[in-house]
Amino acid sequence: MRKEWALVPPDWPLKRFCHLGQRVGRARVGIRMHANQEAATMPNRILDLRLFQYALASAENGSFRRAAAALNVQQSTVSRGVRSLEHRLGAELFERGHAGIRPTSAGDRFLQEATQGIEHLERAMQRAGAMQRGEHGELTVGVSLPFILLADLFERFRKEFGGVSVEIVESTTSGSWTLVQQRKVDVAFVAKTRGHGAPRSLHLRDERMIAVLPKSHPSAGARMLDLEELRLERFILSTGGLGPDIDDHLVRQMAKWGAEPNIQLQRVGQCNLINMVAKGFGATIVVGPLPRAAPDIVLVPLTDRNSVSLYAVWMESNPNPALKGLLDIVRGSGPLGGVP
Repeated sequence: MRKEWALVPPDWPLKRFCHLGQRVGRARVGIRMHANQEAATMPNRILDLRLFQYALASAENGSFRRAAAALNVQQSTVSRGVRSLEHRLGAELFERGHAGIRPTSAGDRFLQEATQGIEHLERAMQRAGAMQRGEHGELTVGVSLPFILLADLFERFRKEFGGVSVEIVESTTSGSWTLVQQRKVDVAFVAKTRGHGAPRSLHLRDERMIAVLPKSHPSAGARMLDLEELRLERFILSTGGLGPDIDDHLVRQMAKWGAEPNIQLQRVGQCNLINMVAKGFGATIVVGPLPRAAPDIVLVPLTDRNSVSLYAVWMESNPNPALKGLLDIVRGSGPLGGVP
């Protein structure tokens, strides 16, 4: 009883393979042979992808003539191509007879595995093209800013580039700069720029600083404060994020008044810092809105001169297409992608 032979699955029609062959053109496929066959095989194992096309079409149609008609080429082209493939492999792929052709055992095995290889090749081609267009791939982002300032930007990015995996790396501004220089992140969103290291930077906006005070604080009812009014305050700042930038700002500003700020550094994030303010540990300074304010604190904006300039920085030589997509959104959407 003749064995039913199904090389090409229902979802892989011949025209799909032919289309792939046209896209690849003269691409070459290397066949890796088993180590113990090295001496016995032909030295030239670089196979023209068209030879696979001829063999697969012949197997599907049961004759070289019908395969040639399906591929719109001469029958002699198909038969010579299959013979060349057999010669290079050192194996007969088809039994030839008056009734047509059918795969040998070796041909059956080879063509099934070749089909799987072609599927992998097509997927690889699609993924490579998608990555080049920025539709797929990876984007690593360094941040010293509160992510709430970037939330709208990345929401837009994910809508346009949903196939790109985004990794967020929290650090200080200085640490984020270093990550950019070392190519460990593609782009960083930081609180200030400098004249060396990353040759490209984009000013996003200036963000006002906000004093976070306990409700019992004498200035809790103020609509706005100047930093000089808080020169005797005890500040608690985080060692991460924008903490070092705010620390530097407090020191520089209060030096103008002959004062030295009382700063205690805490190895905690912003949420825990806010809760510490609510429990009377001191006041703190934040940049941008808080996602959720604690019930026992008040937020009082500082005057205009107490602001932070926010930037995106990246290496100009970075070829990541996903980076270009993100920067295009930043440039086209206003400050920080539309954050008010």
